[in-house]
Amino acid sequence: MAGAKRLPMTTRFLLIGLLLLMSCAEGTITEDGASFEELDPDTLESSSVTQEVRCSPRMNVFPVRAPHNIGYDRASCGTGTCRTSCPDQNANSDWNPAATHNGIDVFAFQRAPMVAVANGTIVAVGTPSRTSGLRVRLRDECGWEYYYGHMDQAVVAVGQRVSAGQLIGYMGRTGTGSTHLHFNVSPDGQYLRDINPFELLRSTSPTACQAAPTPTPTPTPTPTPTAGCGRLNGGQSLGVNQSVTSCDGRFVLVMQGDGNLVLYQGSRALWATMTQGRGGAVAAMQGDGNFVVYTAGGSPLWHTATNRFPGAWLAVQNDGNVVIYSGSTPRWATNTGGR
Repeated sequence: MAGAKRLPMTTRFLLIGLLLLMSCAEGTITEDGASFEELDPDTLESSSVTQEVRCSPRMNVFPVRAPHNIGYDRASCGTGTCRTSCPDQNANSDWNPAATHNGIDVFAFQRAPMVAVANGTIVAVGTPSRTSGLRVRLRDECGWEYYYGHMDQAVVAVGQRVSAGQLIGYMGRTGTGSTHLHFNVSPDGQYLRDINPFELLRSTSPTACQAAPTPTPTPTPTPTPTAGCGRLNGGQSLGVNQSVTSCDGRFVLVMQGDGNLVLYQGSRALWATMTQGRGGAVAAMQGDGNFVVYTAGGSPLWHTATNRFPGAWLAVQNDGNVVIYSGSTPRWATNTGGR
């Protein structure tokens, strides 16, 4: 345009640089498909201000206190329900920063208890983006941070000191389409500078098998429940070789003599607590809403973490799903439905 003044060279360079930066940011995909503006801003600090960690990660406890499956793979998760075991027999690393997956997914069941992997301080609790869901960040004494994503509930607060193995919340599916934990280990909270946590997860996997809830009064075996087909009410339990059968007779939940609680369709095992060989003798649907596998001596081996729902009951459904209901609201499930 005639008479128009040209911008100074330095101003033009600044504007061009800003436009390029905005273009790159809009097209960059990171954790679980989140774009930069959707991520927690404190994960995007420049590496130039990152403090060097002082020692190796102090992680010595597995983040999920239940049978689990480390890393998605078609062999063990291809049916849509990952096969869980304790320690994990199907461990696989799905850490792939090149494919924008900064971390490893750990599969268990809805509201599986999640615990601190090391002594440290809670530095963040909340929902920073639509894709992260509810997350907690724990920092250890060396400056490493452990990121727990997609949680159903957190039971800790920012600034709280926690000990390795202490309950911090429950597994969920917030911000994602399936129940799992997205677990990330990074220096000084720099999410995109994370390390592959596979060896840390695999080496601590056995610690999940030794954890258990605080015992409630020791249950005693009772006869096979008579409250109706496919149902176990609060205060009822299954002794060795006792079972609950779905109303159509196709699915059976049985407390086996080897200590394992298993859901069968005919001779096919669909789900199990993986407590075989550990002395399991009773599966109790407690009055506090928790469903627990105990040894004969009353030591808990496995539980559903549903103790916040007094009066809850268990159903072995005709669709192949085992569900714990509080009233008509499902609180926990084996996710084996649709069989």
